[in-house]
Amino acid sequence: MADRPVAWAISGGARGMENQCLALAEAAGFAPVPLRVAAKAPWRWLPEKAWSLWGKVPSRLSAENRQMLDGPWPDLVVACGRQSVPLAIHIKRVSQGRTFVVQCQDPRVTPALFDLVVPPDHDNVAPAQNVLSIIGSPNLALPWRLAEASGKWASKFNALGRPLVAVAIGGSSSAYRLNRSTIDELFRCLEKMQTESGARLAITTSRRTGTDNEALIQAHAKRLGAWVWDGSGDSPILGLYACADAIVVTEDSVNMAAEAAASGKPLYVAELEGGSEKFDHFHDVLKARGIARSLTHAPLDAWSYTPLTETVRAAQEVRQRMSDKGFALPAAPGTGQ
Repeated sequence: MADRPVAWAISGGARGMENQCLALAEAAGFAPVPLRVAAKAPWRWLPEKAWSLWGKVPSRLSAENRQMLDGPWPDLVVACGRQSVPLAIHIKRVSQGRTFVVQCQDPRVTPALFDLVVPPDHDNVAPAQNVLSIIGSPNLALPWRLAEASGKWASKFNALGRPLVAVAIGGSSSAYRLNRSTIDELFRCLEKMQTESGARLAITTSRRTGTDNEALIQAHAKRLGAWVWDGSGDSPILGLYACADAIVVTEDSVNMAAEAAASGKPLYVAELEGGSEKFDHFHDVLKARGIARSLTHAPLDAWSYTPLTETVRAAQEVRQRMSDKGFALPAAPGTGQ
């Protein structure tokens, strides 16, 4: 990416949101540079409409990031999350058309303040000329990254045996709860799958999994002879998605399921306690498209579908709109164009 023009990736610093910006900017052909907005109380509690009117945007950035606002302006800014909204609006206004500004997720202000808004379909953002709704969220499971990860991790994961089932476990959130009962049920399903198919299990957890849940997962994994990532070194998650024969994800993370769906591998979704209408809609769409099935006590199955490459689709829309506005574009990744 060293020879690519820079794009700013603006978020509050949460990994899931920052990754959406990084992924969409990279897929559009740019080299993303993170800008992390650090709003403190009471500013972070303000509704988005009040934030968009607040003029002290630079004061919420690090000294290094504040210097970036002196210019030069990048051709592209991709922002995600409510803390990014006022800064994205500020940049669009003061750059005077020199920067194309994309906002991921529902900004909760009028889309007219941005060049393009890319919300998930389940956010139900009203249709508009500059709104492109996608299934799931922009993510780093890009075709070229999956190919690279396959080459990097193939020998390690091939050595575990076949069929290989990747298991990505999230954690509790505002909508879901990961606890002993849901973990025990998850591993009852995995054990039956393993017994009937001879599958090998490769497991990753997340920052939200929690210490007590990690210990329980480790105990189940040891009993089943599963490989578990210890958290050291580079994350193997894209390598697992690329190399596995099937994937299991817990239902608490849209990003995690969208990444897995980008691989084209059979995808099982493990239920947790809780839920929400938006998440239910997202998972229903995956099932309706033949991408995902609920994890039950059924044996391991195989099916195929067109990989969910919504990040690439959104990036193509960004590039087309930038071209229409006269921006000179770098070559699109993986195409040479």
